[in-house]
Amino acid sequence: MRILPFRHMVVVGLMCATALTGGCADHRDPGPLVPPEISFKQYQPIYLDVGNVDFVQEYKSPMHEPNVEHLLPISPSEAMHQWVKDRIKAVGLNHTMQVIIKDAHVVAVDLPQKDSLTGMFSPDPNRRYDARLEVELRIYNEGAMSDASVTVVATQSNTISQKATLAERKAAFAHMTVVLMDSANAELEKQIFKYFSRYIMYAQTP
Repeated sequence: MRILPFRHMVVVGLMCATALTGGCADHRDPGPLVPPEISFKQYQPIYLDVGNVDFVQEYKSPMHEPNVEHLLPISPSEAMHQWVKDRIKAVGLNHTMQVIIKDAHVVAVDLPQKDSLTGMFSPDPNRRYDARLEVELRIYNEGAMSDASVTVVATQSNTISQKATLAERKAAFAHMTVVLMDSANAELEKQIFKYFSRYIMYAQTP
């Protein structure tokens, strides 16, 4: 008897305003800022009864402002690829898991500024960056319709000071991607254990 396909959508919203200040109270050189790396090897891998994992990149970046995801040290799309590499282990023979990246944008939003010279030297943020990742996981057997499907949406926003250096901006962008993926990771794990349970061959229960 064939099991009918189903879908489940989870929307995760996480708004964070992180303003990098340009204060100079401490004149000691803190050294270069090293952006955090994206890795999920600290988590238990999820072993699935699938023979292979296919990526479908539905989201296409326009490669110009207000979109800035192509300028980030690690884009949301690249981070999702890393998540699959670190967390999903295909140990089956017949089934296929499809990873569909439906959205992975980061857009810049100009914020209101003070008038005159006061605004030019203000440490207040002048831009907000809004990131959104929407990914769908589908498991197929032999038919054209999926046997199981999970969709997760994660969002994250940061603000950056006008006085932030290039290194500080890169570190802030990388941190934004890390927080975005922390949220996506938690929901993906929860939904996989819930809705892909019959395809899990071995994994540590969260």
